[in-house]
Amino acid sequence: MVRIPTPEFYTFYNGQKEQPLEQELKLSDAFINPAGNNSAELKVKVININSDKAHELLKKCDVLREYSQFIDTVREHSGEESAIKKAIRECIDRGIPADYLKRKGSEVENMLIAEYSYEEDIQVKQQEAEQQGRQEGLILSGRIFQTVKNKKTE
Repeated sequence: MVRIPTPEFYTFYNGQKEQPLEQELKLSDAFINPAGNNSAELKVKVININSDKAHELLKKCDVLREYSQFIDTVREHSGEESAIKKAIRECIDRGIPADYLKRKGSEVENMLIAEYSYEEDIQVKQQEAEQQGRQEGLILSGRIFQTVKNKKTE
């Protein structure tokens, strides 16, 4: 047997839904059937790196802190035309990962546009599914009403 270091798994959360400062997720929680004796368990520590949460890690790691500030800036400009470009320029002016954004700004912009497009696409599909469900519900309730009405007249 070859001895190896114990692996640790982390995920950094920067979404907009309310989440605790830290939490532990287990892969087995997603299993359809309970894990058996021979199952491996994966535990992942999730750390909320949103600026407003002020996790201790943000004080220790400049890169994560600057990334968190950059995402805050993007969110401040959301809804504006060219929001991502404005956020990139503003962050460069403020020195928030300025060197990186100067070199990779267009890649960052393309990545964020793709991410927002995907999120918007999901929202639109959810709204369409809700609307279709309402229409089907109305049709079904109309049929039920008609059936009940016909039974009363018989």
